[in-house]
Amino acid sequence: MMASEHLSRRQILAGAAEIAGVAAVAQSAVRPAAAAAVPALPPGVTPFQIDIPKERISRILARVRDVEWPDAPATGDAWAYGTSFTVMKDLVDYWATKYDWSARQARLNTLPQFKVRIDDYDIHFVHVKGSGPNPQPIIFTHGWPSTFAEHAKVVELLAHPEKHGGKVEDAFSVVVPSLPGFGFSSKPKQPIGARTVAPLWNKLMTDVLGYKNYIAQGGDIGFGVSREIGYESPNCIAVHLTHLLPSGDPSITPEDKLAESTRAKWTQVEGAYQHIQGTKPLTISYAMSDSPVGHAAWILEKWHAWSDLKNDDVWSAHTRDEMLDTIMLYVITNTYSTAAWYYAAGRTEGAGPKRGKLEKPTGFAVYPGHLRANGMWPRSFAERNYNLVYWSEPAAGGHFPSEEQPEIFAADIRAFNQMLRSRKI
Repeated sequence: MMASEHLSRRQILAGAAEIAGVAAVAQSAVRPAAAAAVPALPPGVTPFQIDIPKERISRILARVRDVEWPDAPATGDAWAYGTSFTVMKDLVDYWATKYDWSARQARLNTLPQFKVRIDDYDIHFVHVKGSGPNPQPIIFTHGWPSTFAEHAKVVELLAHPEKHGGKVEDAFSVVVPSLPGFGFSSKPKQPIGARTVAPLWNKLMTDVLGYKNYIAQGGDIGFGVSREIGYESPNCIAVHLTHLLPSGDPSITPEDKLAESTRAKWTQVEGAYQHIQGTKPLTISYAMSDSPVGHAAWILEKWHAWSDLKNDDVWSAHTRDEMLDTIMLYVITNTYSTAAWYYAAGRTEGAGPKRGKLEKPTGFAVYPGHLRANGMWPRSFAERNYNLVYWSEPAAGGHFPSEEQPEIFAADIRAFNQMLRSRKI
């Protein structure tokens, strides 16, 4: 096993500054597709643009404006019983009076998007070929409650680093698909999970896009998908993860058992969503499909709980427009139910084969907001169960790091790949 490389927070921040150049890049919108080198389309791949009928948007906004509010308990902690009533009313007011879907749709459409049929699914994906003669292919897998748009800010930073204060030799060819059942990918007929998605992604990268090797990156659902790719795909040369759960691996050390205990307490207090989505997702789907505001509250509560916030303010990590983009990508496609099904995948996919140590070179980035909100198993656990070659502790960011801290996230991905190159992996 290779010795792992640890990056300090100072090193990560220095790398981020080098890549970003200026702080304004962090807050910039999705960058124009015209700046990207879009490859000739492989067979079966068709260009895709988001184009939601105005009647659909009008109907959603009418439901938003006609919301019937629940009673909220009097408490000193506005989030103690769920989504803050004050924050929710503020977001709904913005949604009804200021949010401009047509403008946000146009910004999302600056990302080069495509669709392709793979096995039983129509897969929606973003694809930007990187600068230079040898960009490193990488596929990002989002989680729940997220979408492909979570990675929108990092596509250009990674594909064309030389335009943002970096070096062309650090470029990536970036692929960001929508999981089946999310956004604009087709919906499964029953719950699916990592064992179904991993071979789809491998076919997308190899058979469709023609890449001989690639890195798999993910957190949340993307943790399981990327891990599965690492086990199953010879074309995957390395795995980068922002999540670390045991996935059947035993807790041995006191550190492991502390993490297990902490996670059990977290599940008791914060894990109700997992239980209902893993047991009776259809029941709650009737409410989510019928109420845009209810669906928004369900999503907002998690983005508040899991992000790296200042003074418990969700808008310190996300803009209202960004939050509503994510919410709308669920509401306009009516994909709450099929997205939630991932929590019930064990009932249809089964337990799967018993896994040993993942021998594929693996890196972890431990973001402080994610660690505080969700907990993670310790580095010693990763060293026993993975071929750990990289471990970083970025200074800022939570469960959604590519949206919360795009420069820091891009710097970390780039540092991981630089380490792989230095070791000729």
